[in-house]
Amino acid sequence: MIILKLCQSQSRCVCVQSITSASAGLNLIVTQRLRLRLCLRLRLCSRRSEFCVCLQMEQQAKPYMFASLTRPHSEQLLQGLQLLRQDHELCDIVLRVGDAKIHAHKVVLASISPYFKAMFTGSLSEKETSEVEFQCVDEAALKAIVEYAYTGTVFISQETVESLLPAANLLQVKLVLKECCSFLESQLDAGNCIGISRFAETYGCHELCLSASKFICQHFEEVCQTEEFLELTRAELDEIVSNDCLNVLTEESVFYALEAWIKYDLTERQQYLAQLLHCVRLPLLSVKFLTRLYEANHLIRDDHACKHLLNEALKYHFMPEHRLSYQTVLSTRPRCAPKVLLAVGGKAGLFATLESMEMYFPQTDSWIGLAPLSVPRYEFGVAVLEQKVYVVGGIATHMRQGISYRRHESSVECWDPDSNTWASVERMAECRSTLGVVVLAGELYALGGYDGQYYLQSVEKYGPKLKEWQPVAPMTKSRSCFATAALDGMIYAIGGYGPAHMNSVERYDPSKDSWDMVASMADKRINFGVGVMLGFIFVVGGHNGVSHLSSIERYDPQQNQWTACRPMNEPRTGVGSAVVDNSLYVVGGHSGSSYLSAVQRYEPITDSWHDSSGMMYCRCNFGLTAL
Repeated sequence: MIILKLCQSQSRCVCVQSITSASAGLNLIVTQRLRLRLCLRLRLCSRRSEFCVCLQMEQQAKPYMFASLTRPHSEQLLQGLQLLRQDHELCDIVLRVGDAKIHAHKVVLASISPYFKAMFTGSLSEKETSEVEFQCVDEAALKAIVEYAYTGTVFISQETVESLLPAANLLQVKLVLKECCSFLESQLDAGNCIGISRFAETYGCHELCLSASKFICQHFEEVCQTEEFLELTRAELDEIVSNDCLNVLTEESVFYALEAWIKYDLTERQQYLAQLLHCVRLPLLSVKFLTRLYEANHLIRDDHACKHLLNEALKYHFMPEHRLSYQTVLSTRPRCAPKVLLAVGGKAGLFATLESMEMYFPQTDSWIGLAPLSVPRYEFGVAVLEQKVYVVGGIATHMRQGISYRRHESSVECWDPDSNTWASVERMAECRSTLGVVVLAGELYALGGYDGQYYLQSVEKYGPKLKEWQPVAPMTKSRSCFATAALDGMIYAIGGYGPAHMNSVERYDPSKDSWDMVASMADKRINFGVGVMLGFIFVVGGHNGVSHLSSIERYDPQQNQWTACRPMNEPRTGVGSAVVDNSLYVVGGHSGSSYLSAVQRYEPITDSWHDSSGMMYCRCNFGLTAL
């Protein structure tokens, strides 16, 4: 052992304590940019032997540290230990599994395994022994882990992982365990994901178990066709089909999967039919499908509890006014968002302002009612942030001493789909109606609008973690009644009024906190719809200052140009618009003569329009978003 310490003398002596002694003077000349004269003299002490090294330097030298913990050093150390093990030199432990004996060094095994460390340093009997027998560890797996301790490498394959992972888990070799889990995750497919999920749960590999569960949900329609699915226990099946993230095109897939599972062992499993039917979102099934089940499926027809559940689901379709009173949101909540539309507030007439909200299911082409806003409001912005719906600003109707009045709002309400409740969050810095609202990079932006006196060009953003609104660079123009869209990390402010009708478009770059102009639309537009699909921005409908519009335009950011697409079947303004599965839904609005509840769906690939079921209420200047 050598300890260096700096002396305080002017001659810059370095005192070196050594377990060896020296008795002769030594003069050493070292030349490496600096000329050093090293004088060594011996000084004997009563407690230990020590000598002084006097350094005389021709110029001031920078301190220098030599560290040998380099890659070659580490490799040399491991190679040396491996050679000692292979030659059975200095080995102090033998691991015995079956007829095999594995020689090793306790200190090496303890350095990579808390299990071995506890065994060799604790109060266990193995602390003093030179041989340990393993009963429940595979021989090849134990050899692989010992090899890993000396080389830092391990070979993982489909043939070895099934024995290697349990061994690494038992011996607490975390890096090997982690790599085994990563390997299995990379091998997930429809035929093995259930088995891997069980395997991971058995050995407490929580991240792998979660990955396998996500895979099952994401590929449910393939997984339910496998033998592994049919052999699930009732508890395992219940957990899977109850998952909100089950990726199915329609809820019919869930029912057919349950039916196949029951018929696989009908005698034993028929008793679970009614309980499992609770896991199916029955109100999301069409009336036609529910009726066919009621009439043709003898398993359900002969079960009183199942018939009752079907009756409740049919009531959802035929008695919409009572939906909230006898069903929970969870039982009607669609799986794998975003696959629904939410229509909120708006105007149903010249003096009729709405607080109601309804949800549309594209799978069944149907609407249901949900919890209303705290106050009726219209001309607000709406967006989804972290799976919650934010209603921002607008014009709200209030009551004071029995008299209603309207005011421009800075208030913000947030809807939680899990509890079907609204809550107030931090107000904006300014009152804004006819504003633009958009989400980008986990933050909610409120742009422009009208405060009752002035058309605004200011912009502010809200972060749910900081829970406050912060100003960002204003738009180049004041805008109200316009549309906003987020695409490729940019925010687009399109058309609007301020105080003339506009077709201009500007784009915000958050990395520069600045705006620049891009190509203008062909038509001037206010109160129109917008949607982003397939890398394009689509705008539809609105008013140009003279007439209501049915036209639709598509913006290509790569070419910086607008292209006309097939127009709607009828003109409308004040519409709601949102995208679900690369289809643009245009909802409600005003035709120029009446308020509308009608819904049209635009398919960009075929450039065609299709009718869908209308809303429960006529709505104009309302909020529509996908969830």
